[in-house]
Amino acid sequence: MKSDNMSILIIDDEQAIVDQLSFFLTEQGFNVTGLSDSKKALEYINQKTYDIILTDLKMPVISGMDIVKAAKDKNADTKIVIMTGFATIDSAIEAIQYGVYDYIRKPFKYQEVQIILNRASEIICLKRKNAALNKKIQMMLSNITMLYDISTILYQVSDFTMVVEMILDTLAEGMKIEKAGVFLYDDSSGTFRMEKQMGLSDRFVEQFIFQRESNINNIKISSLETTTIFDIEKGIIIDDNSPAENDLINQFILAPVKYLGNLLGFVGVFKIQEGVFSKEDEIKLLNIMATQIAPIFQSAKQYKEKLRLTGNSYGLAVNNMIGEKIMYAKKMQNSVTFVSLRLIYSFAAENILLPEDLNESYKKIVETEFESASEIVWQNIDSTLVVVFGGNPVIIELSCANIRTKIEELFSEENGKPILSVKYAIMTYPHDANSTEHIVSGLNNALFN
Repeated sequence: MKSDNMSILIIDDEQAIVDQLSFFLTEQGFNVTGLSDSKKALEYINQKTYDIILTDLKMPVISGMDIVKAAKDKNADTKIVIMTGFATIDSAIEAIQYGVYDYIRKPFKYQEVQIILNRASEIICLKRKNAALNKKIQMMLSNITMLYDISTILYQVSDFTMVVEMILDTLAEGMKIEKAGVFLYDDSSGTFRMEKQMGLSDRFVEQFIFQRESNINNIKISSLETTTIFDIEKGIIIDDNSPAENDLINQFILAPVKYLGNLLGFVGVFKIQEGVFSKEDEIKLLNIMATQIAPIFQSAKQYKEKLRLTGNSYGLAVNNMIGEKIMYAKKMQNSVTFVSLRLIYSFAAENILLPEDLNESYKKIVETEFESASEIVWQNIDSTLVVVFGGNPVIIELSCANIRTKIEELFSEENGKPILSVKYAIMTYPHDANSTEHIVSGLNNALFN
C-alpha cells in the first residue's frame, strides 16, 4: 500500500503521543502534521484539506467531536480516525455516526494504528483512481457525443477527410490512442482499406488490406462485434501475408461501423498508452464511437454514390427531377408536394442490432401510407423522396407521422424506447415556394436543422 503523499493531521493534547505518532507515521511514508493544541488544529483544518485526521476524542477547549464536525464540513471525503479511552467508548460510537472512519482505543499499539491508517489510505487511493477513470471516461463520452451531434449536419459535407481527422483526434485526445486507422469498404476491389491513419507508416497502410472473410493472426474478422488481438509479439499476419512493417504496434482492435444493419467500415486501433483504460473499457468506448460515427460513414458512402450518377452530382440530379415535377404541375395548373423522409437513430446507443429485413419493412410502411397515388423515389438506404400531385398537405403530414410511429413501434427496445425514428420535411408548390431552388432549400433546412 502506498502512503506516499498521503497527508495526515495528528491531534492530541498529550505532546508525547503527537511526537511518537508523528515519528512512526513519517517513517511509514505519510506526510505528517502533528499538533497538541486543538484550537490551533481547528485553524489548520479550516485552511487546508487533509486526507486523514487522527484525533484524540477528549481534549480541552476544542473537543474531538468539534474536530470531527469541522473536518467533515470542510471535506466529507477526509477519513477521520479517533483515539479514545475506555470511558469514552459511547462518545466514539457517536462520532462514528457522524462519519468517522474508525476509532482506536487507548493505549494502542503502533501496529494497530498502521493497519487502520493503511486501510483508510487504500480506500482514498481507490476512490482517487475511480474518480480519475470516471473523468477520463466522461471526457471520452463527451467527445463522442459531440461527434455524434455534429454528424447530423455532415450528411451534405463532401470533405470526408476532415471528418475522419476529427474522429482520429477524438481517439487521440479522449483515449490516448497513438496509432489508429479508419477503414472504408472499396467496392471496386472488395476490400477494406485505410481512408485515413494516425501514427502509421505509409508502407504499413498500403499493405494493411483485408476482406470481409479475412483472418488476422488466425482470428476471423467479425462484422458483428469487435475483433481483438492483444498478443502480437510476432507481428500481424493477414491471410498468411504480413505487412512489411509492424510500426511498433502493441495491440490490434477492430470495431465494425454499421449503419442500419449495413457494414460500412471499421475503426482500427494499433497502439494506445498503457494504464489509461482497461482492455474492457477500451473495447466498450471504441464500440460506442463506432456506433456514433456510423452516420458519418453513411454520409461519405452516399456522397461517393452521388458523384457516380450520370456525370452530375446527386444534388443536381434531384434538383432536375424536382424542377420537372414543378413544371408539370404548373402546366396542369395543379399543386405538387415533395416529402423527404430520413431514417435516424432515436438516441445514441452503444450497440444496435437491427434486422436484415429493415429496408423491406421500411419500404412496405412507406408504400402503404402513400399508395399508388404517389411517386416514391428510393434515394438510398435511409433517404426517400415522395412526390404527390394535388394532395392535401394535412393528410400528407399525417401519413408522415404514421410512418414515424410505425417505425418507432417496430424498431424499439424491450422497454419500449424506440431505436429508430423518421425525420421528415414537406414542401408544396406553389403554396410553400414557387421555384426549385426554394423547394430544395426548404426540404434541406427542415431535414437537417
